[in-house]
This record gives sequence, structure tokens and C-alpha cells, in this order.
Amino acid sequence: MKNRNWIYSLVWLVLLLQWAMSTCAYSQAIAPDEFFGPQIQQSQGADEISVKVSGKLALCSHAEKGHIILSVSGGVAPYTYKWNTLQTSKDRTDLYAGTYTVEITDAVGTVHTERIVVQPPYPLILDPIQVEDATCGSGTDGSAAISVKVGRGEPYKVTWSNGVIDEWQVNDLAPGVHSVTVADKFNCDVTVSFEVKAASEGIAVSEVIQDPTCQNQNSGAISLKVSGGQAPYSYTWSNGASTPELTGVPAGQYEVLVQDKTGCSFQASYVLEPAAAMRLESSVVNESCAGAGNGQIEVKPSGGIEPYTYAWDNGSTSPSLENLSAGIYTVSISDASGCTMQNQFRVETKSALEIEVLELEDANCANSGLGRISLKLNGADGATKVSWTDDINAGLDRENLKAGSYEIKVSDESGCEVSRSFSINEVAALSARIETTFDVDCEQGDFTGIAWVSIQGGQAPYQIHWSSGEKENREINFHSSGQLSVTVIDALGCSSETAVKVDFPASINQAGRLDFGYRKLEISSEPEVQVNEEIIFESTIAEEFMAWDWQFGDGAKSTDRDPIHVFDKAGSYEVTLTAYDLYGCSSQEKNIIQVNAPLEFITIPNAFTPNGDGLNDTFMPKLKSVTDFSMEVFNTWGEKVYATASQETTGWDGTHQGQASPPGNYLYQITYTSKDGEQFTKTGGVTLIR
Repeated sequence: MKNRNWIYSLVWLVLLLQWAMSTCAYSQAIAPDEFFGPQIQQSQGADEISVKVSGKLALCSHAEKGHIILSVSGGVAPYTYKWNTLQTSKDRTDLYAGTYTVEITDAVGTVHTERIVVQPPYPLILDPIQVEDATCGSGTDGSAAISVKVGRGEPYKVTWSNGVIDEWQVNDLAPGVHSVTVADKFNCDVTVSFEVKAASEGIAVSEVIQDPTCQNQNSGAISLKVSGGQAPYSYTWSNGASTPELTGVPAGQYEVLVQDKTGCSFQASYVLEPAAAMRLESSVVNESCAGAGNGQIEVKPSGGIEPYTYAWDNGSTSPSLENLSAGIYTVSISDASGCTMQNQFRVETKSALEIEVLELEDANCANSGLGRISLKLNGADGATKVSWTDDINAGLDRENLKAGSYEIKVSDESGCEVSRSFSINEVAALSARIETTFDVDCEQGDFTGIAWVSIQGGQAPYQIHWSSGEKENREINFHSSGQLSVTVIDALGCSSETAVKVDFPASINQAGRLDFGYRKLEISSEPEVQVNEEIIFESTIAEEFMAWDWQFGDGAKSTDRDPIHVFDKAGSYEVTLTAYDLYGCSSQEKNIIQVNAPLEFITIPNAFTPNGDGLNDTFMPKLKSVTDFSMEVFNTWGEKVYATASQETTGWDGTHQGQASPPGNYLYQITYTSKDGEQFTKTGGVTLIR
């Protein structure tokens, strides 16, 4: 214990020395009486200005910074501020410990001086915590006590992890890990954790509780399952029982004391709730009108044990019924314990009001307004009120109605309200449209105009009258420009008239220019067209042609003006360009194109000079129409010095493993496959010259 106290004293002394050294670094001197709060110095004659100081005025560690918040009143606003550190803001942040002085000047020149101290860090050291262990694992008789060894002085705030506040000792602690936090007057705190142990294993108890039912108020039961401690266990119930189970007991509160053979105990209290009597609240909404089927019943049980189940005589299992017609409905309600209650409800009808349709006549022609509705009311209870949505003053008989929807609402003195909707239809509006085209003889250049009338709506049969004199024909011919009109009358006498202006062409322009040529898309040394080369066809098409298409002779087609095509087989192909004018007449231009199969070609140099002059610096054969190429180069000792399988490479540059190979003779082996799939191998020598 003496050694431990010596260590605590040494720690305390080191912390004090660190604090003292830190205060020497501050630019402002701190008087001994300035450690525990702001000191105020006010100039003479400035007592009208009042200042409240708040913020963080003490540091808990050297890593923290303080701040000062001023609340100024009195004097004549606005105020100006001048700090001894030359700042002019009202509030200050990011402050080290020290004394800060501010001169506050109001609008009339009154000066108030305020001096505020930001306290430096000060050690808060607690004495070792004194812990008393619990007697057993299920006990709550542990305790702990804490005290301050070094600090700023009272008041301190003590907070224990079990909720106890401002007590230096806490009792009734269960075994386990707890903690306590001690804070000084500036809210700088220290937290200590500690463990309350148990002299022996505690007793653990789980229970199963069964409340009494409504059928038997003495059917309650409590069953305990005990673990931990040391068997055997003894049980002492408040009703005198000494077994781990209570059965056949009424509602009430029961205490039990469980002890093991060592005397470790567990105490608990259990409550058996009485079965509550079931009660029922209900509401019934009668059917508004006969046949409306809008009656409702809702029941709200209480008491008993939830959840409740519902059984209605109409098969429903819900607490509410909707869309009910007049009649008697019975429900049986059961709670979770099996208690039941039954009730019966009557849904009545207020009125038998109904709307009878005497006549409903549609309109004939579109927008004629000749529809009609005639109604009769039956079963009304007293006087009635009629209201149409489009005319509140209309009666039961209405005429001259346009096509559309109409809704009527009728109510009687009982409050019964019925409504019906009606639709006045009309034959679809009669409409006629003239369409024209030309029958063209492309060889002779002759035209025949054709006009026909398209009829929509109305009611067949139709009468047709053309301005040219024709009757009853939907299609006629015309041979000159001008205006055509037609009148159509349907079976109901509704009519529609339409007209169109027609332009008759003078002749067909048969002199349209059409031609095309072709060339390779990529320039090469071979003038002939080769297989798999891109060929662009360039056309000359006169403006009178509206559309065109290409046929390349190999089954491929295009509608591009200047298409690009690739022939994948050798042969002679007839390419045809067909152009069409406004009237569907066409012109053609044809050309023959010869497509040749490429011949493979390989040239192998016998020497190269890798001297960096850009000429013959690498060894690489020249290839044409070759696939699956590979090349290997060997020195005279058979060592491989270079290999590639790409035709895109620049070739061997005369080096091996980053070193220049010596001049002399080298062997190569080249393997390639022709376009026809035949494989070849060539070997030989090449001379490296330096």
C-alpha cells in the first residue's frame, strides 16, 4: 500500500509540473486567484454597459481550445470591440489558456473593460475505487466507493453507470462490470470501470405464467425453472406453497424466495391477471333505400383476452359488415381463452324509392339535339326532390337532348336518395373525304385521274352526288385540273359535302439522267477489283427521280445513293441501278464488274543493316494475301534469337535479350497459310551487316 501511495504521489507531481510548464508558454500572466472563473474589471463611468460571459472557459487537455461568447446589453448600441490580442470580433474561438481583455465601446463613446480567463488544463486524479463484491451471482448487494485525489475542488459531479448521480458510494450492485464518471466544475471528467464479482454462482430463474380463464377463475398457474447455484433448492411462496409450481390459484400477486444449499437466494414477484368479462359496443347503419345494399354493422368487443374471433351467420369473420341489405344478422365472438358471447342485429330499409324509365330515345343526326328521356318515380316516401347534374330545374320528362351522359338524383322525405345515369347516343357524325390518284402508262406517257369518296359515320345506304354529274358511284375518273366536290346523304337524311382541288400533269419526263461508276475505297497498287475489297459506287441521278435501289449481282441490295459493297467471291457481276419517279415509272442503268481472287505473295530479304538510318533496319518478309503467319530466327549454334506470329510487327532489329547480336549469318523459318487454306514453310539464311 505504501509503494502504491508513493506511485500516486509521483504521478500527481508529474502532472502538476506539466501543468506549470504549459502555463509558462502563454502570453498573458495568470494570477493565482484567476484559476476558477472569469474576473471582471470595469472602467469608471461605464456601469451602464452590462456583459455576460459564456463559452468554454477551461481546457480539459492540451489538445483542446477554448472559446469566449459575450452577451452585451446597456449603453447605446452598436458596440465595437478591441481585444488585447488586437482582434475586433465580439466572440473569440480557438483560444489557448490565458487572460483575455476586451474594451467594449458603445455608440456614444462609453468604454467598458472586461477581463476573461481561459483556465489551463488541470489534472483530475481519482483515488483507487473501493469495491465490495456481491455474495453470489444472483445477488445485488455489491457496492463501490470513489474519491478525488487531485482536482480543482468542489463541486464535482459523480455519475454511476446504474443511474445514481452525485453519490460517492453506490450500493445494491449486481455482479458485472460497472463504471463511474467524475467531472469537475468545468465539465472535465474522468471515467473509471470496475468489476463487482460474486463469491459464488448466482441463481437464475425463468417462469411460465398462465392467467385464470373466464370459465374457471381458479385456473391460474406459475411454473419456475431454476438453474445456477447449488442444488437442492427450496421454495417459499407468499401463499405458503413450497413447490416450484403453483397450480389452480386465482388472480393476484405471488412472491417467491428461492434458496440453494449454500444460502444464495433469488427473490421475485409474479402477477396473475383476472379474466376480464367480455363487453360489446356496436353500431348499425340502415339501408338507405330498398335494394341499395349499403347497410353496415360494426362490433367492438372489449374485455376477455385478445385476439378475438368473429363468426357471422352469413359466413364473414370480420368485425364489420358492409354492403348489407335489410335483414337480421347474428355474430358469435370468442376471445383467446375460449370465452364466447353472441348478439343479433337488425338492418332496416328507410324507403323503397326507385326510378322507372318510360322512354329513352337517341338523337338522329350528329349535333341535332333531338334526344328524349321520360321517367316515372315509384315507392317514394312523401314529397320528392329531382335534380339533374346538367340542369337542376329539369323535370322527369326531357326533350331536345344532344348526345351525351345525363345523371338524375331523386330524394324523398325519408332521406332516401337514388340516382341513375343515361346516355343519349347519336349516329356517328357523317363525314366524306375525296382521295385521288393517277393511273399512268409509263410507255406512252398518258394519265388517267381517279377520284373516290371515303365515307365515315352516318347510316347506310348513302346517296352520292358528284359535281361532275355522276351519281351513286363512289369512284369516278377525271381528265383535267380543277375542283371536284361531292355531297353524301345517309339513310337518316344527314348530309356531308366536301371538295378537293386536283392538278392534272401535262406529261411524264422520260429524259431523266441516270448513270453510275465505281472505284476502290482504298488506293492500292492492284488496279483490278479484288475479293473482300471495299468498292464505292458513285451515282448520277436526276432530280425527277424520287427513289432508287441497287442490285449487285451477288444477291445483295442497297437503297443508299452511293453505296459501299464488298464482293466475297471472285467472278463477273452485273450491277443494276433502278430509279423511280413521282408516278412510279422507272429507269435502269447496268454495268459489269470483274472481281478477281487475290494471289498470295511473299518476298524474303537476304540481308539487313540495323544501323538506325531508317533503311533496311529490320528483317521482315513482305506479305500479301497471307494468314496465320509466324517467323523464327536462329543463330549458327541453333539458339532462337527472335520469334513473332504477327504480320503487323516491324520484324527483327538485330538484338537478342536487349543486346546487339554480332554480324554474320542467321537462319530463319517462316510458316504461313494462303487464302485457300494451304500451309507453306520456307527456310533460309539472312546476313546481319553492321
